[in-house]
Amino acid sequence: MSGEDHALDKIALKVLRNPFLAYSIFKKIHSSKAVCQLLERELESEFKTLKDCRRVLKRLEKKIGELRGFDERLVEYVWNSSSLELKSDLTVVSVGLDSYMDVLKLIAELRGRARFLSVVQSASAITVIIDREHTNQVLEALGHRVLYHKVGVSAIIMVSPDEVITTPGFVAVITSLLSMNGVNILQLLSCHRDTIIILSEEDSRKAFQLLSSLSKQG
Repeated sequence: MSGEDHALDKIALKVLRNPFLAYSIFKKIHSSKAVCQLLERELESEFKTLKDCRRVLKRLEKKIGELRGFDERLVEYVWNSSSLELKSDLTVVSVGLDSYMDVLKLIAELRGRARFLSVVQSASAITVIIDREHTNQVLEALGHRVLYHKVGVSAIIMVSPDEVITTPGFVAVITSLLSMNGVNILQLLSCHRDTIIILSEEDSRKAFQLLSSLSKQG
């Protein structure tokens, strides 16, 4: 590998850390001048001429295409075959792992009664997402062991076909779109074919419109 090819590989890997820039280069959705300005900002250095930058962009386009590692058509199919639902007025409650048995008891009590219930165990905590109507019951049962709780959140539930399980890049499309539009994701959960995004009430409305409009465009 020549020194120029090695340098190009380093640039390509750095560009891939910025999905918006990589997509702009690969899909040519912006003028080369605008992309060159973004590229200079990302690399924290300037090209001598616009011609030099365009030469690099042409080679980057090929390199990024080789490194992307996902099938855009499959991502589009999964996206257009997915349904969206918005659940509001929820609460997030996190407790330590020592509350495991109490959480199991709560699940048994709330299953089939709660308007929304999601439970996730991670390496250091158990998080319960519950509707407002049953929030007090959860807080009273878990008491002083609560590590964190936030009321007034919403959940966007995306139910997809089976192919979502084996499709690289699907979640990246969601997070990139929301990040680009200033939407903060509080929690991101996956359960079989369902992708659940927990956001503030304000962000959830904006996010739902963004995701719905992208689906319609497909």
